[in-house]
Amino acid sequence: MAPLDGLALLSPTVFVYMLLGVLFSTVVVITPGLGGLFAIAVILPFALTLDPVAGIAMILGVNVVSGTGNTITAILFGIPGSASGVASTFDGFPMSRRGEGVRAVSAGLVASAVGGLIGAAVLALSLPVLRPIVLAFRPPEFFALILVAMVFMAFVGGGDPLKGLISGGLGLMLAFVGLENSTAQQRYTFGELFLWDGLPLVPIVLGLYAITEMLALIERGGAISGAKHPVGWAHQMLRGATDVFRHWQATLQSSIAGLWVGMAPGLGDSAAQFVGYAQVAKTSKNRENFGKGAIEGVIAADAATNSKEGGALIPTLAFGIPGSSSMAIVIAAFLAFGIQPGPEMLTQNVDIVWMIIWILVFANLITAVVCLGVTPGIAKLTQLRASLLVPPILVLSVFGAYSSSSRLGDILTLFGFGLFGWLLKRFGYSRAIFLIGFVLGPILESNYLLSMRIFGPAFLRRPITMVLLALLLLIVVGPVMKRLLDGLRTPRADAEKASGGEGR
Repeated sequence: MAPLDGLALLSPTVFVYMLLGVLFSTVVVITPGLGGLFAIAVILPFALTLDPVAGIAMILGVNVVSGTGNTITAILFGIPGSASGVASTFDGFPMSRRGEGVRAVSAGLVASAVGGLIGAAVLALSLPVLRPIVLAFRPPEFFALILVAMVFMAFVGGGDPLKGLISGGLGLMLAFVGLENSTAQQRYTFGELFLWDGLPLVPIVLGLYAITEMLALIERGGAISGAKHPVGWAHQMLRGATDVFRHWQATLQSSIAGLWVGMAPGLGDSAAQFVGYAQVAKTSKNRENFGKGAIEGVIAADAATNSKEGGALIPTLAFGIPGSSSMAIVIAAFLAFGIQPGPEMLTQNVDIVWMIIWILVFANLITAVVCLGVTPGIAKLTQLRASLLVPPILVLSVFGAYSSSSRLGDILTLFGFGLFGWLLKRFGYSRAIFLIGFVLGPILESNYLLSMRIFGPAFLRRPITMVLLALLLLIVVGPVMKRLLDGLRTPRADAEKASGGEGR
């Protein structure tokens, strides 16, 4: 079946429904706390009343760009719309504070579009041949991959590596609150029913970023942007867009990392941004500026966030295995329409597969254009003084936190982690690395438990796992050895300098 057969399914009516899904998703994810899953859940009942092709187009329009709208609020205000936009704050918000918010948003949106296009291209090219590659990665490999990503971020996340490890460790510890998945035993719940499902992610994200940043803004006064005369938005938008292609290695690296995470069932919607960011930071010549306002960091976070959608569709369509939690809803929608994902999809419904690929292309391009259009207006809010900006953001944050599960504990969590985030920031501990540990902790634990049950301790001797753990050892030992060697060289250099001075 030719690609144009899938394009033929995108009639004007179907295209309009896809566009409605794209616009709805963009508006929802810009609102703090209301992520892509919320948008899909809200639109699903309406989509199921449509013709199957139009319904699928609308649901995928919502899903494939659910990470793009995050970029605007994450960069301009340091408030990610959902957990999948956290990594955009690492370098985007520092850029916003120095008056380069529009440039960062432009780079992030264009990187999102390029990442989405790369994901669509790989999906189109690789469906027939990727089964053995996907199946080569099993729980031991995923365990090692996540462990490497977490430790590496502690070392390259800026500041003291020891503080980075402590931050990540705290996040990892709090990820264990709740019922243990395999035995249903309570851990650190203190008899509170609210904690049985673990600490809620959305209020924690909003607390660490929205509340913390508002507390910091009140403390220092003024506006978010410290630039008195920011560069014109048109120049910044053009510069941000060209940055994506100027740093094409970062764009490509992060997109590929996002694809791999998307293809791995169970790694979750939030993991791609961190893995992509870590991959680019590891190889960048500018790594010391990551976390301080490096444009490559913005590109890395956003390219991976959107490319993962193409990757997640590979196991979803080819094997009927959801590549992420949002893809589980997509599979449910397919089944409701009488379409069975899996090998039959590639033989009996190839035209729908190609339509999905075209939706990936168009949805990413449309969302980038729409978001770029509204960015200059939203960016002006960063020039407002704290007394005007803080109240509406606090209201939105409380609304976003409470709407996640409609429990009073969500609001308490929001303000508790807002204060905790302020303390972390005050004493130089990384909120980003803390959140990485919290988000990836359950994934790390589940893959470890599965590895032990399937292979026992011998899972550490699997070839790919051994390579990844060797890389982990190099990450930890390398800087220590470098410091020791530098310490040995310095006294010798001082002695030679002293002896040379005496000779003269």
